[in-house]
Amino acid sequence: MITSADEFRKLIEKEVLKIIKELAGKKSVKPDYLRAMAKNTLELIKPGMGLDELYKQAVKLDDDFPELSPVVVKIMREYEERYNQKAISVVSNLVKQGHYDKAQDVVKKVLEYKIFN
Repeated sequence: MITSADEFRKLIEKEVLKIIKELAGKKSVKPDYLRAMAKNTLELIKPGMGLDELYKQAVKLDDDFPELSPVVVKIMREYEERYNQKAISVVSNLVKQGHYDKAQDVVKKVLEYKIFN
């Protein structure tokens, strides 16, 4: 599971590179297209970004390059897993401490975030 923004960024870059290498082996894909795909990735995904910003940018990878859809799906799963685990941990700790109202507020915020993002 991803534990830092840097690890998340590296995962994204690694997955995009796998797709580019796979496509490079096909004669029907032009090198200029692969360069554009790599450039777009580097413009969207930059060192120093936080997890939320990386996620928001990463889901745009397949906007112009549909071949990157599998990467976007994997990224969404990784992010969702991390986000869910963190929320469950926070809510669990609040309940254990008897802070039921705070736990309920956290659950509401998580649900709102999922609905609007």
